[in-house]
Amino acid sequence: MAFHLGCFRALHDRGVLNKVKVLSTVSGGSVIGAYYAYSDDDFEAFDEKLVGLLRSGLQRRIAREALLSPELFKIVFTLLLSGLPALGLWFLGALLRLLRVLTTIPTHPAEEWLAARRRELPIWGSLTTAFERALDRLFGGKTMRDGRRDGLHVVINACDLKTGTAFRFGSKRSGGWRYGELTGAVPTVAQAVAASAAFPILLPPLVETFKFKKRDKVEAHKVFLTDGGVFDNLGVAVLEPGRDGEITDTYPVTHIISLNAGAGQLDGSDQPFWWAGRVARSFEAVHRKAQDHVYGRLHRFVETGELRGFGMVYLGQQDVRLPHRPPDLVSRDQVRHYPTDFARMSERDLDLLTRRGEQLTLIILDRYLPYL
Repeated sequence: MAFHLGCFRALHDRGVLNKVKVLSTVSGGSVIGAYYAYSDDDFEAFDEKLVGLLRSGLQRRIAREALLSPELFKIVFTLLLSGLPALGLWFLGALLRLLRVLTTIPTHPAEEWLAARRRELPIWGSLTTAFERALDRLFGGKTMRDGRRDGLHVVINACDLKTGTAFRFGSKRSGGWRYGELTGAVPTVAQAVAASAAFPILLPPLVETFKFKKRDKVEAHKVFLTDGGVFDNLGVAVLEPGRDGEITDTYPVTHIISLNAGAGQLDGSDQPFWWAGRVARSFEAVHRKAQDHVYGRLHRFVETGELRGFGMVYLGQQDVRLPHRPPDLVSRDQVRHYPTDFARMSERDLDLLTRRGEQLTLIILDRYLPYL
């Protein structure tokens, strides 16, 4: 969020921000993106409010909702009446699997029955629903279709863990291709942002039951929504030329400016031998490769003329590869290890991250997109 704020400052200073027609957001970028899109404040007031939010952080807001609101009872009931039984059912299933391996007894039907009982257990509350409540106070209960800044189109990207597919909350339409288009109640901005920013290491998925319409058939489905970066770390899929807009909207954009707060290439200092380290590093490697493919596609769209221009502003950018380096450039190493944890930010960290975002955006705009 802090890095993106710096990027926004540069886009505003160059007169580009008010030309943006579509804002597609992912993860922590969904917080600042929605905060900007669903506000009619001038930029200076928006900037001041966001700085205040970063200084105070979101951890205390989430904790307050989790411990000092009715959400506490929902969380406790979920842990006691759903979490413990789920653990017991999983343990029984594990014993049956072990028995099948050791004795070849066909325990598959019993294992499937236990798994089905686990899936039926209700989920009333979690840290993510507390996060949603905190965000709802921030966004004042607005829905995705409420008034936006200058009619800006907004897409907030999440990932459905049940199907491993994209789930998009749009200012016009919402849904996912596996389920169809959302019908009935309009999702709130807080709901969309909580789902998109539910960083898996910190927060469980947001579990919701929606009604969907697909091929003239309306059905209810329970979805498990997590950080949109799991599926599309850049949020650009809805902006790419030639995308299918049957379920959620696509947009005939001319230029794409990608703001990426990723840390960049690994320095090779870790030794990911043990289980947690090697699984996390394997996920990072797959994630990074997928992101590289997306950037490759965007560059090809420019080469073929399907896009007129593309600019990538990347926190983890290697400084030596920049077109030029201002003498006061905030270096990559000064900021790349800052954690994603919603904690309050120190003045020093806030200054470094926003300044790097601002500096990199100005470099990219002036070098590759000066005509904008």
